[in-house]
Amino acid sequence: MTARGLDHASVTVANLDRSLRFYHGLLKIPVLGRGVDEGPPIAGSAGHARSRFRYADLDLGKRQILELLQYLRPRRRPLHPTPFAPGGGHIGILVEDLDAALDRLRAAGVHARFDPIRLEAPSWWAGARVVYVSDPDGTTVELVERSRRSRASRSNRRK
Repeated sequence: MTARGLDHASVTVANLDRSLRFYHGLLKIPVLGRGVDEGPPIAGSAGHARSRFRYADLDLGKRQILELLQYLRPRRRPLHPTPFAPGGGHIGILVEDLDAALDRLRAAGVHARFDPIRLEAPSWWAGARVVYVSDPDGTTVELVERSRRSRASRSNRRK
C-alpha cells in the first residue's frame, strides 16, 4: 500500500453556520455541498450507532476537501487542544494573498497569534509566509502563502 496524498481533513465544530462564515465567508473556500446525515452506515463509521450530524464539504483545490462536522447526537463538551499538545494540531490553508486574507479576518475580529513570518528553512518552506489564527471553535489554522521559490522547491523534492 502506498499513500497517494491527502484526500480530506475533518474538523468537528460546535456551530456549522458560524464555522462556514469563517472558512467560506472570510477565507473564501468554496462550498461543495452540505447536509445532515444519520444512521447506518455512516453513523457506525463515526463510532456511535445513533449519531446525527450536519456537514459541509469545502473545496481546497486539487481534489482535496475540508470537511466540517457538527454533531447533533451525541453532543460533547468542546475540547480546546493546542497545536503542541498530543492530539492537537493545526490545519494549513494555502492562500493566494496572505495580507488580504489577514485583513479580512482582522476586520471580522479574528486575531493573528503573531505577525506573519517568512520561512527560509527547510528548503521546501523557503520563501513561504505563514501566520496562525484560530477558527470560531479555537482550532488552529495556519495560513500559508507560498512563494514561487517554495513551490518550486516542493515540486523538485517530490521527484
